[in-house]
Amino acid sequence: MIDKISFSNDLLVGLTPEQREAVTSSTPRLLVRASAGSGKTHVLTLRIQRRVATGEISADHVLAMTFTRKAGDQLRDRLQKAGIRDVRAGTFHKAAMTIVQQYRADNNLKPLTIEASRRRLVHGLAEQMREAHELQIEDWQLPRLEQEIGWALSQGLNGATYGRQAQRSRRQGPLPAAQFADVLDRYVGYCRARGVLDFDLLLSEAINLLKNEPAVLQAFRYKTRSFYVDEVQDMNPLQLALLRQMAGDDPDLFCVGDPNQSIYGFNGANPQLIAEILTTWPDTVVLDLTRNHRSTANIIAVANTLLEQGASGINPAREGGSLPLVRACDTDEEEAQKIVTWLRLQHQPGSSWRSMSVLARTNAQLELVANYLEAADIPFERLGFEHSPASDLAATFEAPVRWNDNETPNAVALSTIHRAKGLEWRHVVAMGWAEGQLPNYNATSEAELSEERRLAYVALTRSEESLLITWSKGRNDPRFPDRTPSRFLGPIENVLAERAKEEAPLTGEARRAKIQAIKEELERATTQLALHSDGH
Repeated sequence: MIDKISFSNDLLVGLTPEQREAVTSSTPRLLVRASAGSGKTHVLTLRIQRRVATGEISADHVLAMTFTRKAGDQLRDRLQKAGIRDVRAGTFHKAAMTIVQQYRADNNLKPLTIEASRRRLVHGLAEQMREAHELQIEDWQLPRLEQEIGWALSQGLNGATYGRQAQRSRRQGPLPAAQFADVLDRYVGYCRARGVLDFDLLLSEAINLLKNEPAVLQAFRYKTRSFYVDEVQDMNPLQLALLRQMAGDDPDLFCVGDPNQSIYGFNGANPQLIAEILTTWPDTVVLDLTRNHRSTANIIAVANTLLEQGASGINPAREGGSLPLVRACDTDEEEAQKIVTWLRLQHQPGSSWRSMSVLARTNAQLELVANYLEAADIPFERLGFEHSPASDLAATFEAPVRWNDNETPNAVALSTIHRAKGLEWRHVVAMGWAEGQLPNYNATSEAELSEERRLAYVALTRSEESLLITWSKGRNDPRFPDRTPSRFLGPIENVLAERAKEEAPLTGEARRAKIQAIKEELERATTQLALHSDGH
């Protein structure tokens, strides 16, 4: 069945010139760098809708990819509401799975098993090596080993190339580079011997089939002629390699994303990879969407302090708004209590609590807030934390959804910042802005600290109307008896002080001078109007 839809120019009404260009441009390759709240997914959906309606592309030849199951579902829902059902929309992993499983079915091969938990595979490999009296890997090393294997595979590395990369980047792995290189190769062999692929090996398998099986590539290219990538800042090198192999040298390609929201470094993502799109396809046209339609001007002014030097600032579409608040607390209990008090003040009787959220760097920080909300009889929802931004085959959460009543969900959202990306609320609390918490104490390199800065930016840009930023000195926490404010807070407080001064009512001589200046301006305007009238 082929989708037959219409596209009215009324759908372009209200778009900014840049958004309109992104939707209507006839260029075959377009990279849209879109800041938070600039409507990037809306633009992507409208572009597909317009091109299908005009016959430029066929819906069943379109592959739209993103990086989480939820984002893929939302993209598919948007397209279906526009009357488009035949577009394939999902994650990179879903696209890879389709390629691999189709090949194996066509060649009467047993379907591969996809293992959602790399941890089980790493534990199995470690046990095998112990039994063979080879490298002894202790249990406490396994989480770090699992993380490093994931990073290496996401970069497209094997044992030989990992060693060179580690030496070049001075990367501190869980084992000496030569030992880890051996473990990495053993891990891949362990998986393949059992007919099992983890998510990264699934991508590699699809890449190899497209490279080495001409019939696979020919069938894929016949069916897939137009590529759309949403949230492209989340792409890691392995996913870029898959995109290159799928798309070829002269693709019909549309990519949209925000380098300032690249927060999945643990999955190998790197905002610099956006530039690799331009290296791969040099004639790609670049558009920038910098107008934020979500947040008030005061929230945007605060968020702009977190952008890296040289990054384009966000331009607010909404003026004014209440000034964000920064509150320091002596103890974690005081921080939780202030958060609950602020949420009560924002809540209007009879209105929904679901317009509010509390965002933290880690799930553990949210536990105390949950206790205070429960004591205050305020409903809350635990959104949890999605470990990987890469799969719709399985989703793993640290905490289940938790309620303190049995009613229909209408609750304050408690979420990690990672999990909150792509979401928005009218009122947001960004908690835990202390050194060691945000930025996290594990972030030591320049790249890691830059990602923590982007994580802070994501937190602030979730808010539409009001924003509270809190931190605790931790005087009741023996691990951190005297925390200091986050390095990100200084510039924020400076901006808030300037804005407060600008918005303060004038008094005394300043007020009289302002009134006199207005009078003089009115007199000049009146005189000019009179002269203009006399001249005619």
